[in-house]
Amino acid sequence: MNRGTKASIGILVVWLALIPSFGNPQQIIENPEKPVAKNAGRVLELKEVWRINDAGGEFYFRYPNRLNLAPDGGFFLADRDELLKFSADGKFLRNLFKKGQGPGEIGSSFTYLLAGDELYIKDYGQRRIFRMALDGGYLGPLELEQSRNTLIGVRPDGYLFIESVWPPAAEQTGKLLPITDTVKLVSKDGKSAKDLHVFKTRWFMAGQSAAQWDLNFEALNDDVKLLFGSHSREYLVEVIDLDRAETAVRFRRAYPRVKHVEEKWESNFRRLGLPDIEYESDILELYVNRNRLWVKTSTADPAKGNLYDVFDFSGRYADCFYLGPGRTLLAARGSEIYVTEKNPDDSLVLVKYRIIEEGR
Repeated sequence: MNRGTKASIGILVVWLALIPSFGNPQQIIENPEKPVAKNAGRVLELKEVWRINDAGGEFYFRYPNRLNLAPDGGFFLADRDELLKFSADGKFLRNLFKKGQGPGEIGSSFTYLLAGDELYIKDYGQRRIFRMALDGGYLGPLELEQSRNTLIGVRPDGYLFIESVWPPAAEQTGKLLPITDTVKLVSKDGKSAKDLHVFKTRWFMAGQSAAQWDLNFEALNDDVKLLFGSHSREYLVEVIDLDRAETAVRFRRAYPRVKHVEEKWESNFRRLGLPDIEYESDILELYVNRNRLWVKTSTADPAKGNLYDVFDFSGRYADCFYLGPGRTLLAARGSEIYVTEKNPDDSLVLVKYRIIEEGR
């Protein structure tokens, strides 16, 4: 999710406008199959900065996720029963996770955000957010009037949540059902909420069994004024202007869909009525990198890795690249990316790379 006059990670000069020019939000911007970049489709040339493994036993990589970069270049990383803090040079500093339900304690299921010089932690098992200093100091709770779902952003005027509404159990009879995901701005005191936007997805539901049909991904730009969302199996991105609480633009590109490879769990669900899945979901994740949106696609090559598309904020298809085999992107900032890779024994390692600018 790159965005700059020169593709922010030094990829290439593509679109010169730094301020997006939005068109009719009711229309969908149609992009061709190939972007304008002359070297589109390359494998990024990367230089390793450092790599981290858990061989020391101070922490463990099980499902590392939600890497948030601090202003000083350090970063935080979530994992099972872990909220890990690292320095800019990749040195492990401490685990901020304290399990429990008391002040500053977290349950096993949680999400967190870094905004300014504070961490905001939402424990899914509790009806509150609490704030933590970057050194782990407890800064106090925010009690919520309702049990909100997923915390996705912090703005000067409140907290951004996505709340999902599921159909009643009586309707969960072995079919695809609509799920309403509402973007809400919750006031700083936690007592009021404003609806900003509604996304629609579908789940297959059959009594106690459920499977997500439409994958949903969201990403925010740096000043938390634009929300990018993908909520369909087909290629489509919607950009929400959060200040105006309206759709700014929708866009997609001509995309050769990838045939679905059946997973083991599907046969059980098919007996319950799950429709056949013909194609993989076109979009697998969204990332913002300065003033570009990176879209991880379902296109993958064993020798190149996953294909990432690059758009400007107006929805124009600027570039695409492969990340390299065996790499899973966690975050990008300018010309630096953070990925996980697997060692020969299948253990995980976290690696920071610098993208080598062309012509150097």
